[in-house]
Amino acid sequence: MAFIDPRTEFAFKRIFGSAKSADLIVSLLNALLYESQPVIESTTVRDPYLTVQLPGVQHTPLTVRAKVNGGTACVIELQVLNLPTLGKRVLYNAAKSYGFQISREEVQRDINPLVALNILDFTMFEQQPEVISRFTLQEVEKGFEYPNNELALVFVELPKFNKKLAELETMADFWIYFIQNAAKLETIPEPLRQVPEMRQAFALAREETLNREEFDILQQQLFFISDQRRSLTFGREEGLKEGVEMGKVQGVREGVEQGRELGIQEGIQVGRDEGYKEGIRQGKNQGIQVGRQEGIQQGQLGIIQRLLTRRFGKLEPDVQAKLKALSGEQLEALAEAAWDFITDLELREWLNTNS
Repeated sequence: MAFIDPRTEFAFKRIFGSAKSADLIVSLLNALLYESQPVIESTTVRDPYLTVQLPGVQHTPLTVRAKVNGGTACVIELQVLNLPTLGKRVLYNAAKSYGFQISREEVQRDINPLVALNILDFTMFEQQPEVISRFTLQEVEKGFEYPNNELALVFVELPKFNKKLAELETMADFWIYFIQNAAKLETIPEPLRQVPEMRQAFALAREETLNREEFDILQQQLFFISDQRRSLTFGREEGLKEGVEMGKVQGVREGVEQGRELGIQEGIQVGRDEGYKEGIRQGKNQGIQVGRQEGIQQGQLGIIQRLLTRRFGKLEPDVQAKLKALSGEQLEALAEAAWDFITDLELREWLNTNS
């Protein structure tokens, strides 16, 4: 049999947000938030899976009110795309859910603590090895908690979970493994089959139990996620190409302007002779002044010629002759001035003035 992917919003809400899922959501929250301790006794789901929206529309988090010493609200979000706005959206949804506990009809109602549980299908905190990260309000220097610390953010980063089936120990392990791998399985693994909540979760995840409308919603979400991931990848690749090209131009400019301190950057790698190559190697550590003066000056000339050729096209013979006659200091001055030239007439005027 095939199982639907819990990493899609529809599947996640079907498994954990339906009327049949009361025991499952309690088990999931206790496992991920309270180290499998029976802190949460019961829950009320305010946004059942049937309200899943179509792809391309801002999704609605699964909102759960949990009975914990008087009541705690919990917002569960499943994030599959690492978008630039993720951090702000997490804070916005948590703050909105915290504030919306009171309506005009319930002005006397107490505001319960809120935990925003975010299950991520990507790595958010690159430098931290932990699968689960918890954030609360704390004083910056001393680290003590805010007196009414009723707003918490919890992140579960699925890619950091690398345990094999035989290594699963806790209910948190079981649930993370289920969310991460259910869509890849054809049968219920034996260790998970022994846990009643796991058997129930797999039963709700059976693809054959979906009607046509539910199956279409699930497929649309999968297509949307795939398209969005391709768009993000394409955008990063295009940005990288543009950055490389900009880096080449900026590297030439900085190599001329700051060569004494930083040396010639990697973009200037091809020397015309041994003196030019020696000037580049020594320029990385000691600056352009160390090395054979003739080679360094020839290297500077080559840089200037390429720069001017890119700006104005092929240089006339008389212009090339005047360039070759310039001293090292004049070449540096020309490199600085060339960025302000708009036409080759300004180049000729500068050469006539400074030659």
